[in-house]
Amino acid sequence: MLIINNNIYDPWFNLAAEEYLFRNYTGNIFMLYINSRSVIIGKHQNPAEEVNARCLRENNIPLVRRISGGGAVYHDEGNLNYTYIRNTSDGKQIDFSACNMPIISFLQEQGVDAYSGEKNEIRIDGMKLSGNAEHVFKNRVLHHGTILFSANLELMSRCLERTAAVITSRAVQSNRTSVCNLQDRMPGIAGISELKEKLLDHISLTNPDSEPYKFNGSDIENIRKIKKEKFTTWEWNYAWGPEYTFSKKIIIRGNQSDIQMKVSKGIISECKFSGPAPWKKVEYLLLGARHNYDDIARVMKDNRLTSDSDLIYNFLM
Repeated sequence: MLIINNNIYDPWFNLAAEEYLFRNYTGNIFMLYINSRSVIIGKHQNPAEEVNARCLRENNIPLVRRISGGGAVYHDEGNLNYTYIRNTSDGKQIDFSACNMPIISFLQEQGVDAYSGEKNEIRIDGMKLSGNAEHVFKNRVLHHGTILFSANLELMSRCLERTAAVITSRAVQSNRTSVCNLQDRMPGIAGISELKEKLLDHISLTNPDSEPYKFNGSDIENIRKIKKEKFTTWEWNYAWGPEYTFSKKIIIRGNQSDIQMKVSKGIISECKFSGPAPWKKVEYLLLGARHNYDDIARVMKDNRLTSDSDLIYNFLM
């Protein structure tokens, strides 16, 4: 097993690194990394249903789609991410416990009463500490998860706040639950860097065949290529999700109004509006626009409808 202590905080790079290692290496791999502030959604999710678009935009927090399933998660410098990439036999590809148990064992050694929850998450005191997801191709499995240590839980809650609009789609929904940090439960560990080092040591000691590995120049070049061509693109992060309908009742100039849209591949393909007469033209003005703040704001401002951000966000969430 190769053990990678990844010290890069770039969420786009780190998700690209997982895909690169999964597709281009043949042996088992364990990697730890920390991302800067970001929201990571599952491959089959719809951002419009999972995140607070206003909170992300106003706090300059990027949204990145990963290649595994599962729900939306918030990352910051207080959250440790672990990645297992391993080979399996037919019929045994999906086995969350095989990757969860080493993490649970480590936490228990540190005096934390951790256990596996009903949905394969890791919990302590009834609260979620670690969520995880998997991606499978033939007999190779990518399993990755989070360990909350000192994350900003208040900002996490705001980032993952559900929209007030009515959205209908076939997207995978996140499971909302109470979460907690490890920091106050592990007084012997000073910070997340020490947590990272101790977990690396634990995995090394419990895997006698393991050896440390660092990305070489070729690895970094190829990872950056995947990052640029996939993980930083709007097409992957926003347009990849399934089509959906968006409906919301809003107030415009004191009048109750109703907006209904159909969005396919991130683009508004149908729009119906009832409300003040000057706004009726949004039914055709918004067609072909991306369902995001910048495109909708541009349409509103170019056609002298509004520059009020509160009103614009009503078309998003």
